[in-house]
Amino acid sequence: MSPRSACIITLGCPRNEVDSEAFAGVLRQAGWKRVSDPGRAGLLLLNTCAFIGPAVEESLEALDEAMEWKRSGDGRILVLAGCLPGRFGDDGSGGLEEIDLIIGPGDSEGLAGFLGTDAASGVRARLGRRFDRYLKIADGCLNRCSFCVLPAIRGPFRPARRNTILADADSLAESGAREIGIVGQDLLAWKDGACGPADLVSELAARHPDIWFRLYYLHPGRFDGSVIEAMRNHRNIAPYIDLSVQHASDRILTRMNRGYGRSRLEDIAGMISHSGIETACRLTVIAGYPGETDSDFDELCSFLSGFPSLRSLVVFQYWHEEGSPEYARGDADLIDPSLAAERVCRLDSMAEEAAESWGERLAGRTTRVLAETTRRGRTWFDAPLVDGEAVFSDPVKPGKFYDVLVGECRGLSTQVSVPPGN
Repeated sequence: MSPRSACIITLGCPRNEVDSEAFAGVLRQAGWKRVSDPGRAGLLLLNTCAFIGPAVEESLEALDEAMEWKRSGDGRILVLAGCLPGRFGDDGSGGLEEIDLIIGPGDSEGLAGFLGTDAASGVRARLGRRFDRYLKIADGCLNRCSFCVLPAIRGPFRPARRNTILADADSLAESGAREIGIVGQDLLAWKDGACGPADLVSELAARHPDIWFRLYYLHPGRFDGSVIEAMRNHRNIAPYIDLSVQHASDRILTRMNRGYGRSRLEDIAGMISHSGIETACRLTVIAGYPGETDSDFDELCSFLSGFPSLRSLVVFQYWHEEGSPEYARGDADLIDPSLAAERVCRLDSMAEEAAESWGERLAGRTTRVLAETTRRGRTWFDAPLVDGEAVFSDPVKPGKFYDVLVGECRGLSTQVSVPPGN
């Protein structure tokens, strides 16, 4: 064990990954060397997720392992960070006094103060993957969805300033990023003066023409044609539409307090159909919501089956989360877990069908791929970690973009070949 070596373990979403990179920058500024093996570390930082029950359980299991790590060596420092303490406060530690520091989501200043350095002087340090990075343009949330506890965990919506975002993107580009995913709890709520999200991503795309930009977490209530227009005008903005739909029944959407109805979703489907560009849509939905009838669920399935350019479907089974407005309503309308699981399975089957349909449509055509290794990469319609991958027929150069010929598609795996001279 090196007493000045630190290991960071990150659980949860890309926003947590950005926070961990900021933590890594603070550690480096304070003179700590990062290692990937906790057994070689003198400091372990566990950045947790607590969005829903299974995430809390995963974080608590990881915390138990971290506590064992601390007890197995003298002088070891354990830092608990992220959404678990953000949601439960010090109680997230289970009352274990061995934890040396407990900080909330993205609290780089708290870590810097503990280490005796300046958070502002620390620069994000890359963790893990080489070519794709995330750029967080806001934190917190201004929505109050009935099923969600994130506003209580991450606080009110706080947009970053445009100049700060541009500088962060410049730094990521200099570090070798070839794709930058733009994230925030509600990306389309971002604004700095007259500059909106479509203006921002257009500026980023023009500033870094050799980098792909991908937008995540788009709220249907704020989606408009400006996002599609930006994709149309800039080849390096992936026409990848990640929509947090959640449901398609007006009754359930109202109960969720989503702020839009089925007609709004139909309007978005029309925008995509008539956009004049090829798009790939990734939709997130919840099955088994309290009070969801067979009719409500059939509405959701009907809507999804007709949605244009559906590439992938992310399905969550409703989790009755303590602290959410829905939890406060009680248990009377809860769906039987076996029925909810059955509905999830039906939606998962639809997701498989969408992937197969997409592959059949694409076979024999050309598309653009970012090579991540000598044999594997991703198309513009595949986001890192959550979607599929492209498999090259011959070795290629990592970090380079290729216009490829699409062969067979197997589920979310796409076989591709580079034409001669590319």
